[in-house]
Amino acid sequence: MTPTSRSPSRNNLAPNVASRRHRRVGVLVVVVAPLLAGMFLSSHGALGRDDASVEPIGSLVPDESLDPRILSLELDGTRWHSAVTELDAALFENRALERGLERAHLELADVRSDLKLVVGDHGDAKLVSLDLDANIADAHAVLEASAVARFVRTGETESDILASADNATEGSRRLQLSAEAHDVQMKRWRDLIARSEQMSGELSELGGRRLELRAREQALVAHIISTKATLPRSEGRIANAIEAVRDGRRQAAIPDTDIPVTALDAYLNAEVLLGETEPECGIEWWMIAGIGRIESRHGQLGGRRLTANGETSTYIIGIALDGGPNVRAIVDTDGGGLDGDPVWDRAVGPMQFIPETWSIRGRDGNNDGVADPHNIYDAAYTTGRYLCRLSGDLTTAAGREHAYFGYNTSDAYVADVSGHADRYREVLDIRLR
Repeated sequence: MTPTSRSPSRNNLAPNVASRRHRRVGVLVVVVAPLLAGMFLSSHGALGRDDASVEPIGSLVPDESLDPRILSLELDGTRWHSAVTELDAALFENRALERGLERAHLELADVRSDLKLVVGDHGDAKLVSLDLDANIADAHAVLEASAVARFVRTGETESDILASADNATEGSRRLQLSAEAHDVQMKRWRDLIARSEQMSGELSELGGRRLELRAREQALVAHIISTKATLPRSEGRIANAIEAVRDGRRQAAIPDTDIPVTALDAYLNAEVLLGETEPECGIEWWMIAGIGRIESRHGQLGGRRLTANGETSTYIIGIALDGGPNVRAIVDTDGGGLDGDPVWDRAVGPMQFIPETWSIRGRDGNNDGVADPHNIYDAAYTTGRYLCRLSGDLTTAAGREHAYFGYNTSDAYVADVSGHADRYREVLDIRLR
């Protein structure tokens, strides 16, 4: 019932293995570190109401059933502020999840690329290590063969070499050459051993790095799966928060007034409708609001509240008009249909219409096909039409007072309604322009 509207050789590979690996790791750190820093943005800093980059709630959660002038107003009330706070938190959580998911995908791509290089480097290093082992074995065999040739097969000693030489100089040279050949082979063997030990260290480091990257890959995959599973709950939280904001908006109060949003919307709606059908009357929303304040505190009498469609949470029904002290006697005219009393009439709804008057004056103010005095949209529209009938010109104070007196023949009533109406105009009308 809401109103309707809008490869190099293996032996030369060892130095390259580490350099390629460190180059990739460096890229990973440069790319990921700044992204991780974003995780520590505060909720207030990212989505707080004081952040100019964040859309206003009116834009983020529009309500086409409300007069657009209301969406720009500052609102008040615990329910409203709680709803807005929850929506901020829900949006921040969802944005953090989405950004975290994006970061995880980026890091996973880097980790897998790095892992591919490390696995390749580890394989290459393994081949280099196998080649070194083979070369070490060859060098060792050469040393053994040299020793056998010198001491076993020929049985020559240094004395034998000197004795068999034509002269001492040649013998010394042969001894020197033999020693130099042995030293060369020994140095080659030792160099190969040193390179093998170095490669063992590289293999160990690469193996550890490979395990580290695989563990990180698994953790990222698990995180992505978990985050994707969490997103529907986060999106559901946002949907619930949006509904809470919409409901909270309608229950919110306008600062410096006691008018709830739904009531203000009803008064504005009546102003628009009557501006089209009875422009000469000059009625404005605050003129109707004055009556709504006196008759039922804008539908909130006795702790009641207005629902989103404009109905009071429980019916507002006045005393029996049974002719008692200072009370008119009006015998039932509606069979108790509106007021629940089959004997006497009672004023009903947020504008306190007598059933008989409603049967004549009641109109549908929210275009739902029903004229209901318990609905503030219908009641406000009917009140506005009634005031126009009573005065004809509400642009002057005298015209308004005349209409108010016709609504309730009491000077005190007129003064009260006029006082509240004027205050609403002073406090709020300029904010609605």
